[in-house]
Amino acid sequence: MSDDKKSPTYNHTEIHHKIEASPKAPGIKAAFRFNHASSPWVRGISSGLSSSLPILIGILFSHLQYGLIASIGGFTYLYTKDEPYAQRAVKLFLALLGVTLCFTLGSLFADVKWMKTILFGVIGAVSVYIFGALKIPGPSAMFFVLSFAVSTSIPAPNLQAVFLHAGLVFLGGALSWCISMSGWLINPRGPETAAVAKAYRQLASFVGSLGTESFHAEQHKTVVELRAAETAMKQAKINRKKSSFSHRLFLLNQKAEGLFIFVMAAANDFNPAVSKKAQAVIETFASEMATLKKHKKIRDVREEIEELSIKEELRTLLLDVNDVLQMKELKETEYIQFSQGSVKARLKAAFHKRSYVLKNALRYGIIMIIAAAVAYTTDIPRSYWIPLTCAGVMLGATVRATVQRGIQRSVGTILGILIGTGILMLEPTGIVIALIVFVLQSTIEIVIVKNYALGTLFITPNALLIAESGHPDKAISYFTSARVIDIVIGSVIGVVGTVLVFKRASSLRLPYLLGDVIRKEGQFLEMLSTEQDEERIKQERNKLQGELVNLRALYDNVIGEYSKTAVKLEGLWPAVVATQQLGYMLLASYEGYELSETEKRELQETFAQLAAAAEQKRAPKLSSVPTLKSYPIIQGEITALYESLQVEI
Repeated sequence: MSDDKKSPTYNHTEIHHKIEASPKAPGIKAAFRFNHASSPWVRGISSGLSSSLPILIGILFSHLQYGLIASIGGFTYLYTKDEPYAQRAVKLFLALLGVTLCFTLGSLFADVKWMKTILFGVIGAVSVYIFGALKIPGPSAMFFVLSFAVSTSIPAPNLQAVFLHAGLVFLGGALSWCISMSGWLINPRGPETAAVAKAYRQLASFVGSLGTESFHAEQHKTVVELRAAETAMKQAKINRKKSSFSHRLFLLNQKAEGLFIFVMAAANDFNPAVSKKAQAVIETFASEMATLKKHKKIRDVREEIEELSIKEELRTLLLDVNDVLQMKELKETEYIQFSQGSVKARLKAAFHKRSYVLKNALRYGIIMIIAAAVAYTTDIPRSYWIPLTCAGVMLGATVRATVQRGIQRSVGTILGILIGTGILMLEPTGIVIALIVFVLQSTIEIVIVKNYALGTLFITPNALLIAESGHPDKAISYFTSARVIDIVIGSVIGVVGTVLVFKRASSLRLPYLLGDVIRKEGQFLEMLSTEQDEERIKQERNKLQGELVNLRALYDNVIGEYSKTAVKLEGLWPAVVATQQLGYMLLASYEGYELSETEKRELQETFAQLAAAAEQKRAPKLSSVPTLKSYPIIQGEITALYESLQVEI
């Protein structure tokens, strides 16, 4: 692609990629299926250290109980993901403050049942809203709820003891912050480098999928990864003028966006042989980037690129990437910036009556209050495990996922009780407790990516060992009797509440979001033909890109629901694919469209009818799509969308 921001023009008029079958929701058997994810050994060991070191320190100072309390702050580490260290430092510190605050509230209101009940809901709802609005991956409300729940059972005879305990939790969390940030000393640009490498790896899969049924799925994944890489670059606060390595990384990310735009525009000009060769080269780039460090050159693949029978524009882009990796100077080129917007803007944008995030947070909070109310009207000791279990179960992304989590949680916990009973019967003390916590917590993080039920097998004995080691006289009987009842009740409330309250939440939203995205595409196309303000075009491009990602995520939620409506809406899958394809083609457009007034009017009416058809789940009231002689590719995409909506749901 040239530096004047013009898209290449190609002489083809048809979009002929096959549409893959609609994704299917996994059945109940999936609850016990093992994933093929790699085991995160570093994360597991770091997590184990975050939970066990505070206990060990407490033992060394002859205060086991203080060490156990401080280890609750160690759960802060579990909010660590692959974000850049600059962002991680802020996020984990805020998580640390949140865990400490929740623990403090639990201690302050330990004897006030009605306040505890309300706070379970408030903590859950606020956490889910923030994580949902900001799209932060991770355990969401889980460990804020856990910190609050456990603190309600730890005696604090006076206000001084409350703040002493809170301080211990803060110190334990500060230690986990240091452990999480320790990688900065070895490879300060590691997370963002990994994000860019992951984007190239996915880009290679996208190129290899050209002409296959997996094209649209890989296209969506590629946009998600490009967005993640762009976000990582911004979160890392990279100043490419002060660091040659940062500039190098910036250019690699920029060229990935350029490659995506080119492939989108020239998709029909690839044949399988060319696609596979280009895929192999991009995979080489991804592999080399994974170990990219300052002042390090990687394998030069210029000769391999020059031997490829590919279009000159693609060859230039691939050679540019190779030159960046060889630390050669290149001129910057402006491509799509997959921005997510400021934190304040995203929190505000998710707060409205039609917001899925807001409704999800309210649903979570209400069911948590119900679970807590049930818990505190029973005589079961430590009944806070009922809402705590409910909190974990409801973090399933869909209704089906929630049901699966309920099954996994129940089965895993019951088996975990046997492990926990055996541990407590051994009456561990001192350093042995710290060692057991380290092993259990490390194992949780290593195996939970394989299967959630397997992870819960170790979660229960670990959490109870931390919470109950200060009560050795009650631990075994409590562990063996109350746990099963708590887990079953909490799982049932979480599953039943989600099914009843949230059964058709996504199904009801899908037609309206589909219509809204189609309408936005029409408005964006018109803007490209009239608007001269590049900053406004960039803002609208970012909004549309975000909506396209949300559309696919919502469809995935729909197929995860138990309802007749969800089954019927699977008929909208071709329309979802066609809408995304049109949207990504428009996003890849950098040159303005020259449309006549007649074409503009016809397109306005066309998009209005297509949007209405999607919202009303019927065929469009159109006889045909307007002819765009100068832009046959866009016409072909609109036609594909029109044809995909010829259904009655």
